[in-house]
Amino acid sequence: MTSIIVTVGPSSINPIILKDLIDAGAESFRINLSHSNKENLHKYFEILNKAGINPAIDTQGPQLRVSDTNLPLDIAPGQKLKLFFNKDKSLEEKDLYILFNHPEAIEQISKGDIIKVDFDGLAIEVTKKEKNSCDAVIISSGSILINRAVDINNKSLELSTLTDFDKYAIDYAISKGSKEVYASFISNASQAKFVKDLIGNDVSLISKVETALGVSNINEIIELSDKILLDRGDLSREITISSVPIAVFNILKLSKNRTEVLIATNVLDSMMTSNLPSRAEISDIFNHLAAGASGIVLAAEVAIGKNPVSSTALLKYLIKLFHNYENGFHGIGRIDKPPRHLIGEELYNWL
Repeated sequence: MTSIIVTVGPSSINPIILKDLIDAGAESFRINLSHSNKENLHKYFEILNKAGINPAIDTQGPQLRVSDTNLPLDIAPGQKLKLFFNKDKSLEEKDLYILFNHPEAIEQISKGDIIKVDFDGLAIEVTKKEKNSCDAVIISSGSILINRAVDINNKSLELSTLTDFDKYAIDYAISKGSKEVYASFISNASQAKFVKDLIGNDVSLISKVETALGVSNINEIIELSDKILLDRGDLSREITISSVPIAVFNILKLSKNRTEVLIATNVLDSMMTSNLPSRAEISDIFNHLAAGASGIVLAAEVAIGKNPVSSTALLKYLIKLFHNYENGFHGIGRIDKPPRHLIGEELYNWL
């Protein structure tokens, strides 16, 4: 049976909801370090362990992110600011700034670079490069939040495979009995080997393929990983959105009889805010199951969405329907709907 993996967050880190998620079909739980700190990590482990759950962790990895900022949520073009890449920032009280999470990135930043923050349109041009910081100006308005991913136009940065927080969290999680590490932005064999050597053979490495280089090097990554996770969202930063399905289905084909492949991002995105999924999302799930996906990940849907439990229960129902079809019943075999208390009256009737 295809597995369901969920990411816990503010919408789901509650003993009652965690129990409902298990009843709904969630089999594996993850903590996303890109949206955590040491305090949250300890708190989440305590709550999850009390619920009988031993979570995996999902690393920040070699992705430039916003660690801290005093910019307002919306900021207009023309505003000047400082960019820092380590915590030793020197500021006047009036200065606006952004602090990024990878100190080594400063060596690869140049005057004229255009920095884009997440998908919200905020673009920043570097106007002056100094030893430990950069002067910059906003050239396109947008919003900014802590932990948002950052890209630099036409430039791929060489960043550490794990952040300092990743290394701390891995040690902490393994000491608590965690048996899986999801390693983000694995792009080649050396990165996969680095993480595997760190966690040891008793802990499974799930390499997250979400870069163009990772797609190119998929065969060597498969050989060094216990499983593969395809993150369609971050992958769409590096290749065109129209190319993402081609890459995903090609990797599913290459991985057959070699390793398990998990599919993530926008699986039931509609249910982040709606009680019902879209018909396209239903087809998307069936298509990936038919192509050989061995697991589906509900990330934002469970971490911050409006309907964490009903999203999980619906996915479990769809997986049962698919395997019923796969076993030759072609849709006529009886599969009971999920209980009303897990999916709500509206979704129950829609099904």
